[in-house]
Amino acid sequence: MRKFLVFLLAALTLVAFAEVKNPDTLVKLNLAGEPDTFDPHFAYDTASGEVLNSVYECLIEYVKESVTEMAPRLATQVPSIENGLIKDDGKTIIFPIREGVKFHNGAVLTPEDVEYSFERGLLFDPSGGPMWMLWEAMFGVFTLEDFVEEVVGKPYTELFDADTGEPLPEYKEALVKVYTDYIDPAIEVDGNNVVFHLKRPFGAFLSIVCHYGYWSSIINKEWSIAQGCWDGKADTWWKYHDLPKEDSPLYATAMGTGPFKVVEWDRAQQKVILERFDDYWAGPAKLKKVIIWNVGEWSTMKSMLEKGDADIAAVPTLYLDQV
Repeated sequence: MRKFLVFLLAALTLVAFAEVKNPDTLVKLNLAGEPDTFDPHFAYDTASGEVLNSVYECLIEYVKESVTEMAPRLATQVPSIENGLIKDDGKTIIFPIREGVKFHNGAVLTPEDVEYSFERGLLFDPSGGPMWMLWEAMFGVFTLEDFVEEVVGKPYTELFDADTGEPLPEYKEALVKVYTDYIDPAIEVDGNNVVFHLKRPFGAFLSIVCHYGYWSSIINKEWSIAQGCWDGKADTWWKYHDLPKEDSPLYATAMGTGPFKVVEWDRAQQKVILERFDDYWAGPAKLKKVIIWNVGEWSTMKSMLEKGDADIAAVPTLYLDQV
């Protein structure tokens, strides 16, 4: 058997060949399952995150292996009290947005894209999803529906016609104001800055919007609306709230600013193919292609590794003695 490089990673072990068969393509094998969704505001699993973290980007990122030191990503500075980007005792946080960044479709990143990304996530807020973190950080509740009940004074489900799903006439104005009076003012565009207004200081806010928190990924507003996401209007947001997973317009499609773009999600083979984005703002990646493949069985994974058909694999420690 060929000599392997072994890297311990929690309950899994990453196993790779010492010699790379195709230096332009990385084939990575998994056993744990394929992505649950490509919607960054729905995804709450590592298989989805593995794809999304290569396709999308957040405002800031951790420095290498640190879990405390941060660096700019789509923002040009990490907000702090010292640089004046954290104000009002921590309740106002300002992100200057990097200029000249391109999305995979060629559109240029704008502060409005950043604003839309967070507002769409807050309004979509799927049950069991990750958006509770942003809701807690910004508004002190865990869900949109909790917030609506706090503002309107009645449970969310009682505000809608059970047959049509439309707001009852007496509550429609109040629902519109949930956006116009609370959510919209909480995330504002000021020139080339995006400003977050928190209900109270929240020490973990920067961690929530940091890279690898794919729930804080920046999506393109115009493209997302064209796919069928929230249209950006105050009097429609409830139509886009808590959709079933596969009804999300972003369930099986993704388009970000990251170093790789999605070429294909082969559901039958449980394989995702990513291709290098040559116009990536930080410079093209060295790899041309990445294939993430859930092979399902250890015997298949082992055979592919032995034949050189894969470069790296997430091997459960149960099978470590076989490699």
